[in-house]
Amino acid sequence: MRYFLLFSLFFTLFLTDSSAQKVIQIEHYGRAKTDKIFIGEGIEYRLKGSKTWRYAVVEGINIEQNLIILADRYLEPDKIDAFRYYRSYSQKLGIQVMTFGVAWSGFALIGTAVDGDPETSYRLSDGIVTASALATGFGITQLLKYKKIKFGKRKRLRLVDITF
Repeated sequence: MRYFLLFSLFFTLFLTDSSAQKVIQIEHYGRAKTDKIFIGEGIEYRLKGSKTWRYAVVEGINIEQNLIILADRYLEPDKIDAFRYYRSYSQKLGIQVMTFGVAWSGFALIGTAVDGDPETSYRLSDGIVTASALATGFGITQLLKYKKIKFGKRKRLRLVDITF
């Protein structure tokens, strides 16, 4: 009886067809490692000939017709021009650089006020360091915000079904 239960458990758990085994695969020329997007993940994409970015969640994948099923449309992988992903580290790095600039100016002001020496004062160089740190931090947050993957010669998008 125990072997019958183990045998039936094996067939029900390991031999069922699962929709999570269909993936969108981003292949890079010359690299064995690929990036995978599973059903239920959100993608931000741009269509060929368009300049607007759209966001959608992958609802399913139809391998036979080569379609990505989104909430509001069916999409062929050949019509996608690029993906973009949000980078969280750019926001953190930019805020750290801006915090450095504000701290520099704050310490210079506190040092000038508490020093007691009439010859020391808040100088133009302190303001320049603060302004350049604020500008650099803002630039980092805006320029490094997204990672864009453009499909073409070296990168391509494929739909893969790895069910048995």
